[in-house]
Amino acid sequence: MKALTESSVVGEPLAGIYQRLATLVAEHSRGALEAAEVGFQQAPEHTGGDLSFPCFPLARAWKRNPAQIATEMASLILEDERAADLLDGAEAAGPYLNLRLARTALARQVLEAITVADGAYGDSHRQEGDIVMMEYVSPNTNKPLHIGHVRNALVGRTVANLIESQGAQMHRTDIINDRGIHIAKSMLAYDRFGNGDTPESTGIKGDHFVGKYYVKFDQALKREREQWLEKEDIDPDALKELDELAKKKVQERFLAESELMAETRDILQKWEAEDEEVRALWRKMNGWVYDGFGQTYDRLGIVFDKHYYESDVYQGGREVIMEALEAGTFERADNGAIVAPLSKLEGQKLQDKVVIRGDGTGLYITQDINLATIKFEEFGLNRSYYCIGSEQNYYMRQLKATLGMLGFPWAEGMEHLSYGMVYLPDGRMKSREGNVVDADDLMVEMTSIAAKEVRDRSDELDDGEVARRAEAIGLAAIVFSLLVVGRETDIHFDPDKAVAFEGKTGPYLQYAYARISRILKKAGEFEVPAELDLQEDAAWSLVRGLLFYPTAVADAAESLDPSRLTAYLTEQTQALSAFYRDLHVLNAEEPQRSSRLALLAAFRSMLGHAFDLLAIQALEEM
Repeated sequence: MKALTESSVVGEPLAGIYQRLATLVAEHSRGALEAAEVGFQQAPEHTGGDLSFPCFPLARAWKRNPAQIATEMASLILEDERAADLLDGAEAAGPYLNLRLARTALARQVLEAITVADGAYGDSHRQEGDIVMMEYVSPNTNKPLHIGHVRNALVGRTVANLIESQGAQMHRTDIINDRGIHIAKSMLAYDRFGNGDTPESTGIKGDHFVGKYYVKFDQALKREREQWLEKEDIDPDALKELDELAKKKVQERFLAESELMAETRDILQKWEAEDEEVRALWRKMNGWVYDGFGQTYDRLGIVFDKHYYESDVYQGGREVIMEALEAGTFERADNGAIVAPLSKLEGQKLQDKVVIRGDGTGLYITQDINLATIKFEEFGLNRSYYCIGSEQNYYMRQLKATLGMLGFPWAEGMEHLSYGMVYLPDGRMKSREGNVVDADDLMVEMTSIAAKEVRDRSDELDDGEVARRAEAIGLAAIVFSLLVVGRETDIHFDPDKAVAFEGKTGPYLQYAYARISRILKKAGEFEVPAELDLQEDAAWSLVRGLLFYPTAVADAAESLDPSRLTAYLTEQTQALSAFYRDLHVLNAEEPQRSSRLALLAAFRSMLGHAFDLLAIQALEEM
């Protein structure tokens, strides 16, 4: 975990403890540090310490090596009466001053803080006043959501939840890509092959229904290409041996002569000319897709405060671009295109970016300039996050730099929330070929695996209860497996490992919650003793973990990386297993019994808060 500074520590009791200890260290630093400059680290548990202070910043003032400073600082801190109720010990660990917090006093503070927070332990006000937008998922309306969209949705949702937990006002939005050549392909295929079928008449979910015609278009285009190659006397096997440039030229010739592509371009032109017949088909097919998306979102628990539509914003952005051209900020290329000269920006190492083509038509960046302007003006944002795959890293840098060149001060508040690819045994997903693992099939598969696990553990449950638990467990498995690694790391998704009831999985966390619930139910009512007895290392490890929970949440929010939180939760649930292994709870003598029950109740409360952030359903029984 990163260094703990006054600005990064949130919530009681750690904040108050930190401030008092920072004051002590500063006062004994011989004028080298102010309290606000003292930065603690969470000490590795095997060292026996809780907080660790690196003594390197004191070397110049003390004119000694950091290891000697740590030894002397430990003595000074222990001799200070103000540390008596804070620390059980202080010692040097090389150049680090390790501090052992007072277990009895701190346990009381931690458990009281969790009780008083009433389910909100981990929230803070550190980002209060900020107005933030998260744009995520942002699908095309020509196919269903797939596993890549699921990772996007879970990353965007969790980061939004984390930021909101720190006091910011959060707006959750998406940009629905509802127009363009890919949409026209589905429309043409439905017009040709649909035979008047509908999702209702076929029993097929709306987005899957439309996606079927996108695949049909691709299949028809392949057949047309095979016929074209034969007509042009081009050997497909010989074509494979050509270099990429030659292959590209052949493909461009085919697309230029393709009847299907000509009809598709005609549909797009009619759409842009607002042909009523084409627009009616477009609205009908998009409506089917929206219904399908809605069902998937409901099952995943994904919500939006507002939808933006490409069809509403794609023509915007030109006015501000023309103003920049007249001002000399942008340039006109020889072919008539308008270019943002990004290569002239110092330290950016970006290529120039065409913002309007030579024929006057816009590009994606044209509408992105427009949409960014709309967002910031409509909501008065401090920050705007774009949850988009890592393959768009370079483009997002170009967009931010372009908006900066346009003079928008809020451009600095834009950030690309990049994430890695999801790989399956068959490799990268290709939706055009119709072999994508879509979100709905993924949820069905995961709940099916979870249902088998539930039945194997209890054959007395009725089908309804099995289905309820399997749904919660299957979705938790998806959530955790797609968040457990670093946001920008590619994932090789293994459904069976994701549903395991042990290891770094969502079901493992749910089982920890359920086991605590079962123990507390058996215990019945109990009174928390005036003097908690949680001195044992296994119990203290849980107290210590709970102490740092608000910091783990704040760290995940600040880093925009949910894996910081999932790593913390995995570590703490492992500590919980060690607690069960080393200590009795229900059969313990008082006051240990009630003390340990109170600790478990606090731990369950922490898990419940974390589950809310991750959108994992807590189960009382597994």
